[in-house]
Amino acid sequence: MMFDPQLRAKSVDLQSAVTQLTGTLLARETAMGLRKRARKDVDRKNFQAAVEALACNLILLKATGTDAKLAVPRSHAFLWQGKANLRPVYGQHFLTAIHLMASLGLIAEERRGYRISAKSRMPSLIGPTDGLGQHLPLAPPEWRGIQQIDDPRLVILKEGKAAGGHAAAIAFRETAQSRKFANQVRYINKFLHEADIEITGRNTGLSLGKDGHIIAPYRRSLRRIFNNGTWQHGGRLAGGFWMSMERAERGRIRIDGEHIANVDYRQLFPRLAYVRAREAQPQGDIYNVAGDGTGRDGWKKLMNALLFTNGQLRNWPEDTRQHFPAGTKLREAIELLEAMHEPIKHLFGAGLGFQLMRIESDMLIEVITYLAQAGITALPLHDAVLVAKSKADVAAKEMQAIFTRDTGSPCAIVSTTFW
Repeated sequence: MMFDPQLRAKSVDLQSAVTQLTGTLLARETAMGLRKRARKDVDRKNFQAAVEALACNLILLKATGTDAKLAVPRSHAFLWQGKANLRPVYGQHFLTAIHLMASLGLIAEERRGYRISAKSRMPSLIGPTDGLGQHLPLAPPEWRGIQQIDDPRLVILKEGKAAGGHAAAIAFRETAQSRKFANQVRYINKFLHEADIEITGRNTGLSLGKDGHIIAPYRRSLRRIFNNGTWQHGGRLAGGFWMSMERAERGRIRIDGEHIANVDYRQLFPRLAYVRAREAQPQGDIYNVAGDGTGRDGWKKLMNALLFTNGQLRNWPEDTRQHFPAGTKLREAIELLEAMHEPIKHLFGAGLGFQLMRIESDMLIEVITYLAQAGITALPLHDAVLVAKSKADVAAKEMQAIFTRDTGSPCAIVSTTFW
């Protein structure tokens, strides 16, 4: 389970328990002679925030009913970067809190993290002990007393991905544009925090999502992430619990007590590429290269990889090769795509994907904001939104209108799937 620094105690009982735990740890620090002078008020508040976040994460971990461990950051570069980005949880006090909890036997340090290269790294892992149950409500774990506050970094600008696939956040000078982005996310978050959203189908415990984050209805705080060190790339929203769920599991979500509908733009990136090329849209399914629907998922992955790559694509994209008949060569598949989509083949290998993603994210921001102003809850999913079934038609109509207004083309295909 990935550590979430934005978790805080919501209930009065848990707030009291965290305050007492903080006092116990401070007393332990004094007894061990680790600190000669008392902390300043701001440092004490930051220390308590670290203890509070650790406590809430460990309660949620216990609520999963699994043997999973909590992955916590220990890298000084990461912790001090977090501090610079206004996250009070991170800093030396975070490491001190972990050390003190371990010294009292409240947590077990399962593994110290390490990094050999950009591709080879393992996080540090900790887990609660029985002793922690004397300080926190672990039997049963009272996870409903926990809340998630907004990340102060509502807008994140990331550098380009390193060889291992990791892209670090970078500092940026605040401008009118970045403030506008942040205000848009802040408005959406405020609406979502007050919305009626629930998850059904599990009577006990919580589950972990595919990204290692807890799937719980309080996780609604979004942030917007831009890529490659430029505001012109990416901009997708991230952080919602529904984004961590497997597709089949999303049917357990209820909005305003209703089952949900998934309203999405079909074949959005290639259609945006046709708009960019100022070419007429092709009829039918863009990804049906074989003509009989076979291998569609493979053609979709390949085509989008060609839109993202900068230069010649030399290897099959991940999880793509198996969708094609045995013996199919990558060059042959690319030539078939180029023949079918000749009007945009000059855009293949041009590194256009992140620019298209920026257009996609702008449209989704417009859609969600419009629906929120109409009192309609919409949960973003890249090129789609999840809404209550009764609001699907409204969402689809607005998505079509926004595509036409933003691109000057009426070619969007908006589809609806009901759960």
